[in-house]
Amino acid sequence: MTRTASKQPLKDSMPMKAFRSLLRVVANHGYSVDEVLETIGLQYNPLLPEYQHLTDIPTRLYSKLYRQLMIMLQDEAFGMMTPDRAPPGTFRMMCLFIVHCRTLQQAIERYAEFLDYFDQFRSSTVRRRQPISELNDKGLARLRFDNPNMPAGTDNPASEASTLYMMYRLFSWFVGQNLPLHSVQLVGGDQRLISEYEPLFDAPIELNQPEYTLTLTKDSLAMPLVQTESTLHEFLRTAPYPLISRRKTLNAGEYQEKVKAIFAHELGSEIPSAQVIADHLNMSVRTLHRHLQKEGTSYQQLKDDFRKDAAVTYMNRRELSINAIALLMGFQDSSAFHRSFKKWTGMSPGQYRQQLGTPS
Repeated sequence: MTRTASKQPLKDSMPMKAFRSLLRVVANHGYSVDEVLETIGLQYNPLLPEYQHLTDIPTRLYSKLYRQLMIMLQDEAFGMMTPDRAPPGTFRMMCLFIVHCRTLQQAIERYAEFLDYFDQFRSSTVRRRQPISELNDKGLARLRFDNPNMPAGTDNPASEASTLYMMYRLFSWFVGQNLPLHSVQLVGGDQRLISEYEPLFDAPIELNQPEYTLTLTKDSLAMPLVQTESTLHEFLRTAPYPLISRRKTLNAGEYQEKVKAIFAHELGSEIPSAQVIADHLNMSVRTLHRHLQKEGTSYQQLKDDFRKDAAVTYMNRRELSINAIALLMGFQDSSAFHRSFKKWTGMSPGQYRQQLGTPS
């Protein structure tokens, strides 16, 4: 079934189905789901029956859970994208293998070559990936990122669709713009996949297909790569956020999204100054301010918005006192934190904690 892509404004969230898939990985490896949820700042368990009505989750929480799993399992795939372990650093090496390609086609072929090389050390009988196939009669090409060596019966529509989305984001980043998709093919037949994933891909979804693929014009395969090892270094600093966020962070002019991504990566440490941000982006502070002004915002506004979101996240962690949160937020004077929090939320930290039933 095909539907026209939705043009509604996007929330910075991910489908709850994908988040639950990650939580099941936590449980299947013997870890406490509740402890992991507390670590990332979520005060309820989406796997419980009373939360089954929830359909999405903030991207920052999905990103934190994804990163937490990679740390816990020392595995950048944790059994979802490959049946074998992908040690930390695998993704970085793959990107370095790709970044010097000239075109999108070369980059996708090199991606498959890297993973085929990776697989040959694990088994003497592996099937090679066929990442690109052409639909000659329609002038279209299909991209596939599946692993042909995955055991039968391991398909999970939510996790596979999310993996396909992350690969779409990755190669969109390499070419500096969102890939101009013609359509997206998903194996599952759940109609909810349309409403959940059409806004992410900004392209029609076709259900009940034999493979998970992206379809675009053959001409698009000639799109040049615009990234360098320098920009890759910054991209890796903020991953997996750029691969997950629904916000269109991939165009070179969207500087506020780059600033937000750096802030998100530094959650729990001192918020980077405008100078540090500018250094990361290889520009002067003055140039950074000019770009943000053109986008209708400022470094200070982005910083305030981020501090508000971070403060609310910390306030939901029951083991942290309000004074401790003030220090974590970079406030040397707790009274300044009280004033800022009330400005952000309309209530004092103490009132917010009372609302949660949590002692100050």
